[in-house]
Amino acid sequence: MKKVLLLAVFLIVTAVGAQNKIAQKIGEMQEINTDFKPVSVLSPSQNNTNAEINKVVEEATLATLDMAKVNEVVANQYETIALTIPYQGTQHSILLYKVNLMAEGFQVDTDKQKNFQYQKGVHYRGIINGNINSVASFNFFNGEFNGIFSSSELGNIVVGKLDKPNNQTEYIVYSDANMRVANDWDCHVKEEGFEPSESSTTARDVNTAKCVTFYFEVDFTLYVQNGSNVTTTTNWMTSVYNNVQTLFTNDGITTALKSIFVWTTSDPYSAMPSGSTSGDYLGTFAQNRPVFNGDVGMLVGIDPGGLGGVAYLNSVCGQSNYAYSDVNFSYATVPTYSWTVQVMTHEFGHSLGSPHTHGCYWNGSNTAIDGCGQQAGYSEGTCAQGPIPTSTVKGTIMSYCHLVSGVGISFANGFGPQPTTLITNTVNGKSCLSTDCINTCINTVAQVFVDNVTETSAVITWNDLNTGQTSWQISVTLLGAASSWQTVNTNSYTVTNLAPNTYYDFRVRPICTGITPVFERTIFATAGNYCGGMLFTDSGGQFDEHSNMESFTRTMIPNQPNQMLRAVFNAFELELDYDYLYIYDGPNETYPEFFPGGYTGTNSPGTITSSAPDGSLTFKFFSDQYITASGWVANISCLQSLGTADSNYIDYSYYPNPTNGNLTINSKDPISEVTVYNVQGQLLFIQKMNEMTTNVDMSSFAGGTYFFKLKINGVEANFKVLKM
Repeated sequence: MKKVLLLAVFLIVTAVGAQNKIAQKIGEMQEINTDFKPVSVLSPSQNNTNAEINKVVEEATLATLDMAKVNEVVANQYETIALTIPYQGTQHSILLYKVNLMAEGFQVDTDKQKNFQYQKGVHYRGIINGNINSVASFNFFNGEFNGIFSSSELGNIVVGKLDKPNNQTEYIVYSDANMRVANDWDCHVKEEGFEPSESSTTARDVNTAKCVTFYFEVDFTLYVQNGSNVTTTTNWMTSVYNNVQTLFTNDGITTALKSIFVWTTSDPYSAMPSGSTSGDYLGTFAQNRPVFNGDVGMLVGIDPGGLGGVAYLNSVCGQSNYAYSDVNFSYATVPTYSWTVQVMTHEFGHSLGSPHTHGCYWNGSNTAIDGCGQQAGYSEGTCAQGPIPTSTVKGTIMSYCHLVSGVGISFANGFGPQPTTLITNTVNGKSCLSTDCINTCINTVAQVFVDNVTETSAVITWNDLNTGQTSWQISVTLLGAASSWQTVNTNSYTVTNLAPNTYYDFRVRPICTGITPVFERTIFATAGNYCGGMLFTDSGGQFDEHSNMESFTRTMIPNQPNQMLRAVFNAFELELDYDYLYIYDGPNETYPEFFPGGYTGTNSPGTITSSAPDGSLTFKFFSDQYITASGWVANISCLQSLGTADSNYIDYSYYPNPTNGNLTINSKDPISEVTVYNVQGQLLFIQKMNEMTTNVDMSSFAGGTYFFKLKINGVEANFKVLKM
């Protein structure tokens, strides 16, 4: 059953809204005669024509940077400045005040180093002098600066350094509306099932009571594009984020930058196969980074295919609090800051609760705010096409008006009244968020293991990346039942009195004061009488559907000697291309799949018989956030096997597990081969040898689970290792 809920969002605002927050603050400063320090760091170039640049953007102004004046701003950290920017023969005065982008405890990490010693820049935001409906943000670092200012009259004006080898002083000022290259990114958020968390019938005129912290993971390609320099890459990321934060702040939504991770060597995303979608990158990011330091995390990369962005709707304080943005660093030599800012702010808007403005969710009548998406061929719902903004009005951040010729999106418009109210209500209603971006509570449990599963008991352990964490709240209930929390003081718990062949839900979270943190969740099932003829279904049983956002692995091993399992599927239906059942011919996921890529839709597995030495089968199920189908019904039984020869027994050990560096493997017989795979099944390491002891260096691996396969005397052995 397709669970699509297209409810009207009752966000009728009584006026266009209060004055933009940034203009309001500038006005308050002017009322008390605040001194804005005059700053002019760009001089128009004598030769303002460049054939190569004109192929990319029209009517741009080329300028030369006065590096000494930029460094003066960085050294003096002026609280307020009046920045002059030359554009099309006019000196534009921008009034700016200094801001702090970072949350308490901000840190920069790389794949090689924690707490990289980053020298922060100086960040400003404000308005065009005299224009209360404009918005601006600028960033100063030693030797460089950049920024964007926007108004309905000018559009989005980008100021940045030309992307040329060894360039230090050649800059460009241009309107992104004058780009000759199309900005055709699109968003792949799944909005089926959209349900507003709160409604409002009045305009909002205060900042959000809660604060959202962000984590960014920067891929290796962006690092290379930034000169393979961590400081330069972080300067770029904080510059982009200042613009993102400015747009949220202007609408009264409080955010802060919590942490940045930079890949300085080849990352897991570079191994993605050709044709991978933005959803594939998002899924890999979530698997590769089970824990991050922030309320919402975003992977930022330069990937083939112009993938745009993707995020889960209203995902903050949930287990799908991930987003992905495929960005453009530059076209030819022209930096494309504004496009990057647009896609990232748009995806975060989804994470914080807003759907697209062309969807049939708004105005209290299931209608659209604008018709840009429909006109560009993207419809959400069956309502009539909304109005198309004029070229002077332009669209808002959650619109697709960048796809409509002559319209575009103006940052000065922000999110617009209705999306702003929805985001504000969503953020304020989240119990996992702090009120100050200081007293945050991030769940650092990276992995949960369920072992020694019997028909009535299981041993559950978890690894917490916060080594100082000594107590947790846990809940073990029937899947679908309400949580029942209790406090434990060790990271291991034995649960008893369970029912055979039954699905359970385990949850764990840190203990925080005044905040309800996100929980880490694992679904598991108890063992059953496999050889006695057992019914095997999804978690909904024979007659109900499974739930959304399920992920579990279930291994069945014959409970009688010299037997092999057989599964006969009598019914099978999953959401096509989004929900999958993977079946492995053995006791874990390193064994061969019966159908590579998994079963989805109505592609039934039919009859499956184990050929593994122990007669086992492993089932791995995943469902996404929105749509469910009837699931599956299968019968499990056992067949007589040929038995297992004594030569199949091998004696080996490995330690430490978890590890943050080297893993040592010992065997009583020579090891001929070691291979390591990630959770996507990609081969990361292979070594041939003839030794009884070997070491595998995992220090460069990202945190997460890895599968090892050994060959000893022609026999394979498999095990899992957690990299911290």
